Amino acid sequence: MDDVSNAPRRADHGAVQTDERQQAAVNAEAEQPNVESGARPSRRAKHGVDQSARRLITLTTAAVLILGALIGYALTRTKAWTRTGPPITVSGWAPYWQTDSAFASFNDNHAVFSDLSLFAYQATAADVVAPFSGLAGGVPDTYRAAAHAAGVKLTASIIDGTAAHVMAGILADPQSRTVHVQTIARFVQTNGFDGIDLDYEKFAFSDGRSTWQSTRPNWVAFVDELAATLHKAGKTLTVSVPSSGDYSVYDYASMGKVVDKIRMMAYDYSTSAPGPVAPISWVRDVVVSAKKLVPEAKLVLGIPVYGYDWPTDIAGTCPDVGSGPPARRNVSSKSAAALAASKGIVPTWDAVSAERTFTYTEALTGTDATGAAASCTVSHVVWYADAQAVHARAYLAEREDLSGIAVWSLGSDDPRIWAGIDAARANVQVWPPVVSSVSSVSPPAVSSVSSVTGG
Repeated sequence: MDDVSNAPRRADHGAVQTDERQQAAVNAEAEQPNVESGARPSRRAKHGVDQSARRLITLTTAAVLILGALIGYALTRTKAWTRTGPPITVSGWAPYWQTDSAFASFNDNHAVFSDLSLFAYQATAADVVAPFSGLAGGVPDTYRAAAHAAGVKLTASIIDGTAAHVMAGILADPQSRTVHVQTIARFVQTNGFDGIDLDYEKFAFSDGRSTWQSTRPNWVAFVDELAATLHKAGKTLTVSVPSSGDYSVYDYASMGKVVDKIRMMAYDYSTSAPGPVAPISWVRDVVVSAKKLVPEAKLVLGIPVYGYDWPTDIAGTCPDVGSGPPARRNVSSKSAAALAASKGIVPTWDAVSAERTFTYTEALTGTDATGAAASCTVSHVVWYADAQAVHARAYLAEREDLSGIAVWSLGSDDPRIWAGIDAARANVQVWPPVVSSVSSVSPPAVSSVSSVTGG
């Protein structure tokens, strides 16, 4: 804001008041009747004085208006937005069930990555961290070589693979907690990872809210100890957690003091009924809430590249396929777009949620459990995050000064998302660009041609 001093304004205003008082005295003296001569005051002289007074008032008013405008401009000017650091970094999870497609996605776009997480490990006891059985041999080595060749850190994502309440019990006991810390530290060193992405979600989704108050301090103590141990070995600690406002068990403020990054899993908003995966207003609330607790430089926004296909109505009796009646299905950004294309449907952009959606019907025929003929018609609605949705969330992260974004999950992404991410990192608000052309405007009706052409 420009510095507009008050002192000159007060001085100028005082000078104007003095001139007005002097002129008023002159006017009053000029208007007094000449008692000695008996002459009446000159009307011409009085008229001249009135004109001078009016001119003075007009000039004063104009000066006040101009000064007010200048002050208003100075008060309402805002400094142009700039990030406090470089553009958002990019990371992503490579899940063990699609390591080939995830690897291809990383390889094609490694220039924007800061780190890459191999989502392939689980803690099944205090002293056990093991890969999922579906992880093919040699995959970690392949990922490590490619990541390091690109100057990207490779971290291992470890989930809580224990039953409900088990991990909370491990962390509640100082001795077993330390055993778990040392187990993770050895796992990192032995397998040549640059750090850990800790994804323990059982507290939030299995243990129940009534346990959160007792679990929270034990979780914080565990994260403190693990961070100190990993940092001493030159390794990083990232935690992936649900939003701070909804899942306070994770204690964002305390974690933010010791971890390297917090990945906010800002998705799965609609899971029990059809709706957007991550409505943009809710994502913004998640970010704003987290920024009150943790420095922006440690916050990473998780962005989905998936969606859900929901059955909304079933007419008839569906055939028995061994998996029960039609239910919600997962779709990737790629498969959702392919499904719409196969049915000749153009998905709708929902501006409120900043996601894509479309509806369709399918006819199912076969036999029921008794072997009798069965058929049904199922109505569906699909919600998913496409490239434009990814851009909107990446742009939000860019403008909110967050450290970066994390894509869940690599291999599910539409290749176009990377152009959207590049645009967000360049502070481009509208993407894809709006192309204005005559062909994009519907031709006017015959009766309105003259009003459109100006004829």
